[in-house]
Amino acid sequence: MVKHIIIWKLQDKCFGPNIDSIKTNMKTRLEDLNGKIPGVQSIVVHTDCLSSSNGDVAMEAVFDNEEAVKSYKQNELRLEVTKEVVVPFVDVTTHVEFKL
Repeated sequence: MVKHIIIWKLQDKCFGPNIDSIKTNMKTRLEDLNGKIPGVQSIVVHTDCLSSSNGDVAMEAVFDNEEAVKSYKQNELRLEVTKEVVVPFVDVTTHVEFKL
């Protein structure tokens, strides 16, 4: 198994009355990919990061293997969701992957 962790730092323009809906939409849309992409065991999005964190939203995903991670990154469903709810709002992305 492989764990894939992404941390997103949102753009400054997101911090205002719409911040909660932006985070909720990211969580809902990304977690909705569960069961829809082969090789993905689970996707969990955390939107309640502490103020001491370097990021604003984090995603943990578990995959069958490294090939499943590569396939996920190219999957049309994932690309569509990312284009709609991540790219327009994120300033910085960092990630790490490791075998469990």
